[in-house]
Amino acid sequence: MHDTATLSLMSAPFLLAAVPAILSVGLSKGGLTAIGGLAVPLLAFAVPPTVASGIVLPLLCFSDLFAMWTFRHHIDRKLLWPLVVAAIFGVVIGFLTFRMMEERTVGLLIGLVTVLFTVRYWLGAYLDRLAAKAPPTPRAGLFWSVMSGFTSFIAHAGGPPLMFYLLPLKLNRMTFTSTTVYFFGIINLIKLPFFAVLGLLSADNLAISAALAPVALIGVVIGTWLLRVMNEQLFYRVSYILTFVAGLKLMWDGLPLA
Repeated sequence: MHDTATLSLMSAPFLLAAVPAILSVGLSKGGLTAIGGLAVPLLAFAVPPTVASGIVLPLLCFSDLFAMWTFRHHIDRKLLWPLVVAAIFGVVIGFLTFRMMEERTVGLLIGLVTVLFTVRYWLGAYLDRLAAKAPPTPRAGLFWSVMSGFTSFIAHAGGPPLMFYLLPLKLNRMTFTSTTVYFFGIINLIKLPFFAVLGLLSADNLAISAALAPVALIGVVIGTWLLRVMNEQLFYRVSYILTFVAGLKLMWDGLPLA
């Protein structure tokens, strides 16, 4: 186990995991939203999953501010607020159950959510066709929002559950992006006091987050640039393979016999 009090930001193993992990945070806020779930699994190669979550959350909130300002004009508020309220229940459930789980169990859950996240992407077209046959109801939206709040609290991976509801609505691109950005921006801010109570926002973790903030900003810039010049399909294919492998590693580490 790693102790953040003695963790050196200049150690090669930590930087090898931290730089791509935090870059993925910035990339996701710069427009490549689908790879946001990569941060915690990657960082968990260097520090325990709970520490990784504590380091990543302030950087998510920091990056969210830029995204929320950019997409402030296209929010569907009537859709947004019921989803946020439901997601808060999921956050509270995550908070109340967090202390009941051992650290390896948390890692196992993060790995499981990560693997399901990648499988959801690979089966996206098939699942979307199934969803189109049964248009989502407001009750389904509340259910998936609760699940999103829970998985967001445990693994900063609330995207897949929310997508199960939002994608079949076929919103226009700007409304979809803006509403999603604000949903997670608000939920990430709400998670901060809960993380503080759990001791995940220690002075050491916050110092590491602050030191890595420029990496997140660089990620935002690179993400915006990549959207214009890179083969997007290739980028996502590589990103999801890395995410899947990182998720499997977390699951293996969390198994009782590992």
